[in-house]
Amino acid sequence: MPAILAHLQDFDDAPSRGVKLADGRNAFLVRVHGRVSAFVNRCPHQRVPLNLPDGHFLEPGGELIQCGMHGALFLPESGECVFGPCQGRFLEPLAISIDTEGNIYLASE
Repeated sequence: MPAILAHLQDFDDAPSRGVKLADGRNAFLVRVHGRVSAFVNRCPHQRVPLNLPDGHFLEPGGELIQCGMHGALFLPESGECVFGPCQGRFLEPLAISIDTEGNIYLASE
């Protein structure tokens, strides 16, 4: 059975969270407007982790993913960079599935 990455209830207190994948990669999940998306935690600009100093991944308004190093902004639906040094490039998405109990898994596991 695949490992649970998170649960929908985990987003009640914070709309984003970092996770470690079974293959050792760092990833993160965000929940914006009720939709959960997952990406590898690596900015396409200089391949650095995205998380902000507080460990979160969303800008203060909670609408866009923000790179903590360069301030680049990404759409949570697609991972497209809409502002910053990597504009037009994309975060590496991860396919996820959510079961009826709210558990979130990698879809490929």
